[in-house]
Amino acid sequence: MKILVYGMTDNPGGIESVIMSYVRNVDSEKVQFDFLSTFTPIAYEDELKERGSRVVHLPIRHEHPLQFRKELHAFMDKHARKYDAIWVHLCSLVNIDVLKLACKKGIPRRIIHCHNSQNMWGGVRNLIHLQHRKRILAYATDYWTCSEDAVDWFYGEGIASNPGYVYIPNAINPKDVAFDVQKRQAVREAMGWDGKVVLGNVARLHPQKNQEYLLNVLAPVLGKSSNVALVIVGDGELRERLERQAEELGIADNVQFLGLRSDVRDLYQGMDAFVLPSKFEGVSMAFLEAQANGLTCLVSDTLSDEGIVNDNVIKLPITADGEKEWVDAVRRLDDSGNRAEHSKMEGSVHDIHEQVKQFYSRLHV
Repeated sequence: MKILVYGMTDNPGGIESVIMSYVRNVDSEKVQFDFLSTFTPIAYEDELKERGSRVVHLPIRHEHPLQFRKELHAFMDKHARKYDAIWVHLCSLVNIDVLKLACKKGIPRRIIHCHNSQNMWGGVRNLIHLQHRKRILAYATDYWTCSEDAVDWFYGEGIASNPGYVYIPNAINPKDVAFDVQKRQAVREAMGWDGKVVLGNVARLHPQKNQEYLLNVLAPVLGKSSNVALVIVGDGELRERLERQAEELGIADNVQFLGLRSDVRDLYQGMDAFVLPSKFEGVSMAFLEAQANGLTCLVSDTLSDEGIVNDNVIKLPITADGEKEWVDAVRRLDDSGNRAEHSKMEGSVHDIHEQVKQFYSRLHV
């Protein structure tokens, strides 16, 4: 089966992690993935090409709308009928051009995969999203979601009764992130974390992910003389503002901004807890990886219980009054490397091996 994938960006974030989980774990003799994107290069492009995928780059739509349309039409005219399915990954329905053209040019299976539970932008973009909710029924054949909490906002009420609707839990390979005490020791030494209680946040630096709140509430435990360190892995539009905030709070010595990293799975080994104060989520892939590693996870209570697998997940408020609960939870941690005795990720619905079986079944591979 040949599947054309749209939605990869240049940032190795959540959507990219979801896609790569399938790319790395399906049988390449059964499924070939090709990629269409307006980003150059896309995350993991070299790996994708080594695996035999074709990667096609289009002009950025909002910068070069006419050229985007011209090249998209040219590609679909020439190649659409070679594909059995198109798999479109979206955080909103603002841009459905690729889906519409895939329908017009004859790709038989047209899958929308929803990755967010709320609007991140507001204003005109939200209005466009709401208009497009009514139109996608004419273009898509399948409506997939990473979170049942996301369904009503993304697709509108009633989609769950559509025969093409499927809830597909985000999934990882638990063995990729399983705890290894020797790796932990090596990482902590290399990163200068010995003697520290290390809190890790892995997310793009964006208002949705709420790192600003995290810095504010944890300031009391991140002072110069503290043995607690906060490590923020990821990049984004708020990088400079957050770095400035850490300086103004007097906690910059114990806050590390590591940017985009290719060794995130190793970094989990050196952490003592994972912190996720997001205002909303589908299901965070980083959260799943942290649980597979056995880490204690401190997450916002605005998130649903979807994605919670282990018993050492603590939900905390992200209100103005929530500071004490976050501080108290951090003060109960230590740097012993304690993990959940047995991560429950393996064999769960968030195990990619289980989801690949379902993937084959849905697409009749």
